[in-house]
Amino acid sequence: MRGKVKVILKTFMDYSGSGIYPFLFLASLVYLLAAEKNKKIRIVLLESSAVILILFFFPLFQMIMEKVDGPDTYYRILWLLPMTVVTAYAGVQLIGKHTRIGLVALAAICVLGGDYVYDNVNVSRASNRYHIPEEVVAICDLIMPEEGKERVWAVFPSELLHFVRQYSSRIQMPYGRDMLLTHLYYEAHPMYPVMEAETVDLKQLSRLAQECGVQYIILNKAKPTEGDPEECGLERIGEIGSYDIFRNPGVPLASAAGYRTNA
Repeated sequence: MRGKVKVILKTFMDYSGSGIYPFLFLASLVYLLAAEKNKKIRIVLLESSAVILILFFFPLFQMIMEKVDGPDTYYRILWLLPMTVVTAYAGVQLIGKHTRIGLVALAAICVLGGDYVYDNVNVSRASNRYHIPEEVVAICDLIMPEEGKERVWAVFPSELLHFVRQYSSRIQMPYGRDMLLTHLYYEAHPMYPVMEAETVDLKQLSRLAQECGVQYIILNKAKPTEGDPEECGLERIGEIGSYDIFRNPGVPLASAAGYRTNA
């Protein structure tokens, strides 16, 4: 049981990250539970939050949720907490008649207690209205089926898997972001280890594309390949940024409807 408590505490600390907002929420919740008299507000914001927190830190509840949904999604219980609303409401209640000074103080606490997200390597300025890499948009536009035609099937490198479905559902994938979680729940699709190998075996990849009904293959140019694309039955139809786009003529475009997808 002690081990479960440590897991729960680690989950909360990992969720909190380097900022102090979850702890501001906890302080605000304690303050409002003691000071707030409005019954409706207490039920909707405070007592419901307290129940969620009690359940979250209760080891038996964690064990049940782990059996139901797996150990790596337990932090999502914290998504149910109205952290922003409770913290803001507590701040307003504390400010009282000293609005100007209080607003400055609260703003300073929020700014100093947060984290500057734009210095993160995974955060960059959006290059299009979809907020996904421009290369993904260009690749999808290149292989997109004509209006009224069946959806096409394409296999992408792992770094692009998250973005394709955000842009269009007319491009099917034999696997999606689920492959990034194979160590948790999912069995690896046969094409995934070939695509992610240090050296991509084009002959094996072409054979699997044929078996899985994949019409397009997108490869990162930085990754070495083994085999000649033409000899392996692949036709290079374009180059967009860091990626080569290959057509697999062995699978006609009109035959896509008969295959299933995990993405």
